[in-house]
Amino acid sequence: MKNLLYALAIIIICLFNSCRAQYQVLNKGVAGNNSSDLLARVDKDVVANKPDLVLLVVGTNDMINSGKFNSLEKYFENLRSIIEKIRTGNPKVQIVVSSILPVEEAYLFKRHDPSKFPIKPNDKIDALNAELKDFAAAEQLGFIPLNEEFKKYGTDYRTKQSLLVNSRNYSVDDGVHPTAQGYEIIGKYFAQQLKEKRLLKRKMLILCFGDSITYGAFIEGKGTAEGNTYPAVLLRSLNGGKYR
Repeated sequence: MKNLLYALAIIIICLFNSCRAQYQVLNKGVAGNNSSDLLARVDKDVVANKPDLVLLVVGTNDMINSGKFNSLEKYFENLRSIIEKIRTGNPKVQIVVSSILPVEEAYLFKRHDPSKFPIKPNDKIDALNAELKDFAAAEQLGFIPLNEEFKKYGTDYRTKQSLLVNSRNYSVDDGVHPTAQGYEIIGKYFAQQLKEKRLLKRKMLILCFGDSITYGAFIEGKGTAEGNTYPAVLLRSLNGGKYR
C-alpha cells in the first residue's frame, strides 16, 4: 500500500510540474545598434531561432546617438521591414514593441555635440514613443508603455537613487543605460505586461531583440538571460510561478 501511495504521489508531482509554465528567454541585444542594424541581423538572430514571442526594444540609438541617427521616417520603415521578416518566418509569432527610455541630457551632451540636436533628445524620444504606440495598433502588435512606467520612479537621473547609470551609483555619468535596479523594474514590468495582455502560453521561447538596453550594458550577465539583465529578470519572473 505504501508503495502504491508513493507511486501515486510521484505521478501527481510529475503532472503538476508538466502543467507549470516553462519559458526560455534569449537575449539578442547588441550594444550600439539602431533599427538599421537590427534589420541587418533579424534573419540570423530572430527568424532562425523560431521564437514564439519577440520583445522588441529599439530606437534609443536612432534618436540620441549622433553617430547612428535615423529619422523617424527611416526608423519606422526599418521597423516595418523587421516585423515583415519575422512574420514571414513564422506567421503565428507574437510581436511586442516597447517604448524607449528617457535619458539624462546633461550627461549625454558630454559625449555628443549638442549642436547636432536641434530637437532636445527627450523630445525626440517622446515623439518616437507617441508614434510607436499608434504604429503598434496599426500593425496589430502588443505595445508596452515602458517610458511612462520608468518615469514613475523619479526623473532626476543625477542622484545616487537614479535608475540610470551615473557617477554616484556606478562609475560614469552615462545617463542612458539602467542600473541593476532599473533593469529589475524593466524585467518585472515586461513580465506583468505580457501576463496582463494575455500574450503568454506554456513553454514559450521568448526572444528579446534590441540594443544595449536589451544587451545589459554595465550589468552582470550582459548579452545573456542571466545575472541582472532585463531578459534575466523577465525569465525569473515568468518561471517563478504557475501560468494562469
